[in-house]
Amino acid sequence: MITDHWLSWTILFGFLAFLAYTLIVVKEEKASFKESAKECSFHQFRFQVPSWWGLVEESENLLKWKRTDTRYDWEATLKRETTLNKDISIEEDFKNRIEELELVFDLDSSDILMPADFKDRPEVREGDLEIVRIEGTATQQGTERCYFDAFLFRDHKRGEVLFASSHSSVLNGLVEGPYFEEMILGAHFS
Repeated sequence: MITDHWLSWTILFGFLAFLAYTLIVVKEEKASFKESAKECSFHQFRFQVPSWWGLVEESENLLKWKRTDTRYDWEATLKRETTLNKDISIEEDFKNRIEELELVFDLDSSDILMPADFKDRPEVREGDLEIVRIEGTATQQGTERCYFDAFLFRDHKRGEVLFASSHSSVLNGLVEGPYFEEMILGAHFS
């Protein structure tokens, strides 16, 4: 039977070998993330960025990364705004930003963290910083399925806002999403 369909079997074994190689590479990335991470400062924040992310856009108020060693449909963005709208709550501000992006999240597979969920951070307890987060699968502009992870930081000391987001296809979000989360949750605020 194998000799009759040798080409099909060769393709199957080649695909399985490629899949095993991919799993090994992803596992090694997770183990080496902390050791190979690059320090990144963006105004009052310091982050540990995965070494395989390539900075593709940089300005005074914007940083954007893509994975340059693969063709993943993924990008992470940090956007700073120098004015804080104190007339609305952080929750309303965040909701408005998500609506502007035309995102509708799947309620059964999304996680929303409110400011109280970050009270273990000293800068939040002291009232200098507010944080909210949403993460999960969504539909964008009514048709495109995506994975989206976003944090909104409101810096009350400086009157500024930082919107951090990770946007990708659903499957690629599962690969890069944990690194984005680790980068943002491990941020140091000064």
